[in-house]
Amino acid sequence: MESNRVALHVALLVPVSPKALAGLVFEEFQRWPVCVAMYPAHPLARERRVGLEQIAKERLIAFTRGDFPEHHAWIADLLAPLNRSPQIVEEHDSITSLIAAVESGRGVAVIAQPINGLASSRLKIRPLQPAPPPLAIGIAYCQKFRSTAADNFIDAARLANVG
Repeated sequence: MESNRVALHVALLVPVSPKALAGLVFEEFQRWPVCVAMYPAHPLARERRVGLEQIAKERLIAFTRGDFPEHHAWIADLLAPLNRSPQIVEEHDSITSLIAAVESGRGVAVIAQPINGLASSRLKIRPLQPAPPPLAIGIAYCQKFRSTAADNFIDAARLANVG
C-alpha cells in the first residue's frame, strides 16, 4: 500500500503547535506588528488605533480553519482577555481573497503589518491597541532531509531575512 505522507523539506511559516513542528527545526526571522485591515469607508478607518474591544464587536474575516487552524487560535487568543469569542463571518484560503472580502466591506481582518504593501490604498491598516505580541515569522526545515536545494533556500531566506 502506498503512503500518502509528504515529507516537508523547508517552509516559511508562523509558529505552529509543537506537535505540528515535531521533527522540524524552526528559525525565527522577523516579528510583525498586529494590525486591523478594513475598507476605507469603515467607521474604524478614521481612528488612529483600534482597540480589542472594538474588534470584538466586528464581523471578522479570517483564513480558512482547515488550511490555517493557527490563525483562528491566534484570533481567539487575542480576544480571550475580553471573554469574547471571535465573530468570524467569512473564511478565505488566500491573502488575495481575504483582501477582496475586506475591501468589499463585509468585515475586518486581524493581520500582520506587511499586508500593507500587498493591499496598497484598497485597505486601511490600523495598529491594534493595546499592542499584542508581534507575530513571529520564520523558516522550518527537516534536518534529516536537507538537500542542496533546501540548503540554498534556507541560505537565501536567511540572507533576505524573509518576512
